Amino acid sequence: MKSSTISNLYYSEFRDATFVIQAEGEAVENAETTRAVLRGIGDLIRHGIRAVLVFGKGAEFEKELRTDFGARQHPETNRLIIPEKALPRLRQERLRVAEVIDRLCQADDIPSSLLSESAVQAELRIAHASTGIVTGIDTEAIQTILGQPSLAVLGFGGEDDRHRFLHVPSVSLAADVAVGLQAQKLLLLTDGGGIFVPGRRGDPQQLSFADFEELLCLLQKKDPSGHFVLSGAVVPKVHASIRAVAGGVRQVHIVSCTRMLDEILTRTGVGTMIERHQSHHVDYAREEDLDAIERLHVEAQRYITERGTAYVKPRDRSELERLLPQTLLLKHRHILVGKLHATEVPGAADTLLIGGFVIAENHQDSQHGQLLLSEALGRLREGGYATAAAITASERAKRLFQRNGGVPAANGPWQAQLLENALPRYHVDERSRVQLFEFAL
Repeated sequence: MKSSTISNLYYSEFRDATFVIQAEGEAVENAETTRAVLRGIGDLIRHGIRAVLVFGKGAEFEKELRTDFGARQHPETNRLIIPEKALPRLRQERLRVAEVIDRLCQADDIPSSLLSESAVQAELRIAHASTGIVTGIDTEAIQTILGQPSLAVLGFGGEDDRHRFLHVPSVSLAADVAVGLQAQKLLLLTDGGGIFVPGRRGDPQQLSFADFEELLCLLQKKDPSGHFVLSGAVVPKVHASIRAVAGGVRQVHIVSCTRMLDEILTRTGVGTMIERHQSHHVDYAREEDLDAIERLHVEAQRYITERGTAYVKPRDRSELERLLPQTLLLKHRHILVGKLHATEVPGAADTLLIGGFVIAENHQDSQHGQLLLSEALGRLREGGYATAAAITASERAKRLFQRNGGVPAANGPWQAQLLENALPRYHVDERSRVQLFEFAL
């Protein structure tokens, strides 16, 4: 399926839905990045999606707060503790960022309206100086702006019951706004990517998706050296994600500020998507899945070697139909995200060959690929097979195979025969890149 078709599918699904976007760091201190984020939001609005932008502070300004005013991170909540003497400077910066956003919106014909500080009611949080927590949101004022339709812009901070300005971090504020509006999505933009955790070899691996319980477990998980696997700037975002999905927000995305649309308009995304309950499912294909399987397989032919060979072997509809009983599918909310099939290996009675392995957008080495492959290996193991094999020239697939216990192998008669059968469709110059991996089940 073409990327434009996928985008239109999601635009249609999300029409009239509300997205809350939180931006800080580079997204508010680099004008070009801010412009790119706003243009992405403008695209959402033009497709009938209601958008709220909650902006935070840039890294340089946070450094100023620490150096000049003694602001510091709370050791448990990870929130920035703001002394009272810093509040005038904080309000000044809030106004400056708001003016930049307004100017850029006008330049790109994006209708927008800034909400006042009084739209957020707050009270002091114990042991956090002048940093407060939200006690109320003027959702009616926000809905009025969204109905125009315009981008509703809300800055960090709020007012207490005496109309005094308090620092309210944009991450927690965005979560409260999303819950108050019962938003479809909360997007937490970062300077990097999504949530990263240590892989099997200790190297950082990005989570493509997670649910409520998984995040709770991750917050408590430690690495072999005793350090928490989640630390630093991502922790407040994880806390906010948990609060948002617990409060009824359907999906939270933690994603790079430069790739917002890639996250929400593709099947596999580029950041981390969080939902209250798991919504990815693996099951065997049925006849009614054939059209979607064929579209995904045809799409995979776009991903080729330098010599123009498709990483996934071309197959016509009749071949895909014949393989249906041996085909496993990965779906997210009924949309096909990935597939593979397993066939018998001549001369190796207890071995199956995994083929036709496709993850949408060529993301074989993502968590989506991990889920589909590990589920397939588990089912083969339960079926009494001793070995699984897979052949690929794709570096993405190789990384995934190795992470899941796949060992490059070419010894033995059936291994040699499989490779001999696979090599002819590759150019002679690239055949050395084709590898067979064995998985001991």
